[in-house]
Amino acid sequence: MPFSNKIVWITGASSGIGEALAKGLSRKGATLILSARRVDRLERVLRHCEGDDHMVLPLDVTHSDSHQAAFDAILDRFGRLDILILNAGIGQRGSIRESGLEIERRVMEVNFFGCTSLTHVTLPHFLERGSGHYVVMSSVMGKIATPRRATYSASKHALHGYYEGLRAELHETDIAITLLCPGYVKTEISRHSLIPSGVEHGKMDAQHIEAMTAAVFAKKALRVIARKKAITFIGGAERFGPLIERIFPGLYRFLIPRVMNRE
Repeated sequence: MPFSNKIVWITGASSGIGEALAKGLSRKGATLILSARRVDRLERVLRHCEGDDHMVLPLDVTHSDSHQAAFDAILDRFGRLDILILNAGIGQRGSIRESGLEIERRVMEVNFFGCTSLTHVTLPHFLERGSGHYVVMSSVMGKIATPRRATYSASKHALHGYYEGLRAELHETDIAITLLCPGYVKTEISRHSLIPSGVEHGKMDAQHIEAMTAAVFAKKALRVIARKKAITFIGGAERFGPLIERIFPGLYRFLIPRVMNRE
């Protein structure tokens, strides 16, 4: 089993995709470190995981000054880390003309800098061991962009640039990088997405209500992670968006504002 006895750190583990990945990995014999801001929700997830040697490690990914201490706590307990799943993220709803720099900075702090900070903290350990695996939760929106999601899309595009660059730098090592690109998944991301006023959107978009469940996504994602695949798109028909944009860019640019602006 590729995950048996692996030490796996998951950020954003308190709900949605992170929770589903935690449950799936525990069934496959992994030892987990579950991180998010809310301890009560992490402990709820822990109760549904198999095995008894897991660790709850509260963490706010935007507080980069706490990341080294968090990683030190993992090493003190387990002695190593095998896989880091960078799943913590936040959505965004609202046009650029309505949204200000504050929203853009908040989204980038969570979705981009939260990942890069933890990468800086863990990379020396992976290099010293000569192995490791970064699993980065991007999105189909990391390859395309739509109206009222520009800032979210930009944060995911940034992940691709950063981690593809890191992959090239690490080509002579056994450190793997997997970029997971979900389409619509039935999670709370749209409910918690930031609107221009800075508060949460407060409702689930129809696309998410009708989408694949987080459990189905996690099952597919774990197969990809086990193979250490470089990048994969998981979802419904929307997962073909990047392919259409690449092959038929004119058609894509014609259709997207007409279809997505109906929301």
